Amino acid sequence: FVNALLDLEQPDFVVFTGDNVETFTEETHQAAIDAVTQGVQDRKIPFALVFGNHDDENGFPREEIMEMLLEKNYSYAQRGPTTVDGVGNYRLSVHAPTGGVWGQAGSPVLQMYFLDSGAYPDTRRYPGVRSTYDWIKPNQVAYYRELSLAAQNGSSSPSSPPDPALMFFHIPLQEYNFDPSEISFTSGNRNERVAPSDVSSELFSTLVERNEVKATFVGHDHVNDYCFNRQRIQLCYGGGAGLGQAYGSENFARRARVIEWGVDSNNQRTIRSWKRLLGNLGQRYGEQVLFPVAVTAAGSLRLTSAAGV
Repeated sequence: FVNALLDLEQPDFVVFTGDNVETFTEETHQAAIDAVTQGVQDRKIPFALVFGNHDDENGFPREEIMEMLLEKNYSYAQRGPTTVDGVGNYRLSVHAPTGGVWGQAGSPVLQMYFLDSGAYPDTRRYPGVRSTYDWIKPNQVAYYRELSLAAQNGSSSPSSPPDPALMFFHIPLQEYNFDPSEISFTSGNRNERVAPSDVSSELFSTLVERNEVKATFVGHDHVNDYCFNRQRIQLCYGGGAGLGQAYGSENFARRARVIEWGVDSNNQRTIRSWKRLLGNLGQRYGEQVLFPVAVTAAGSLRLTSAAGV
């Protein structure tokens, strides 16, 4: 499925949003990582990833998995600072290859942020916490803020609002929960309850304050694939893509989300998205504009986000 999707969409970049592998021996773990990345390597497509709660189960530390990934061709994953919680907190900046409607050659046009949302709470470190899943820690939020300010200060117009950005992590924030009577449901399916941490993260309020990230993308709840707008930020799932250990649903085909960054005829930065489904790759599902409201494309960069083993 993923290989066929890559051939069809021919993305400029691929992001794996967690629960990428789940194995039980060292040999099969290495083989699984090779299998996950083989498609992008064969096609010479740059890629990055975040970890899910299943990736380091059965005794495989994230640090070791990251070391394997850093050795892969076309990998843009980064370990991130060891002074910040998690493995894989980093920013990637996309720069204009040539001058055009998107700006001058070499100028930054899109920021992508990646955060490690953890797996399960460390009860020794947080003995009083009662939560099924881990959460993005305050020092990770502070690190995002630091990266965001650095990106804005390094832009051609540091006094202007920051360019639209994307963010990827695995476990959804509590803000992914919604009351249908209060939230405008943009597109997609909600086939299972949202399973965030029971600990509230400071991340969402920081994203609202910075007014930079226009959409976040998560995995974790494999049969959800919706987006909805909360306080000017699109909160999106991708849906499960893998055909391995990951749970799914008989009536919910494996799928992946495509994200297209572009510039419209008015030189406005834009973000579109749609999904491709196993069994009917030729059709775009849930095509929508994530940012801003109306789009007429003039130039674009295409990303693919896939989650689930």
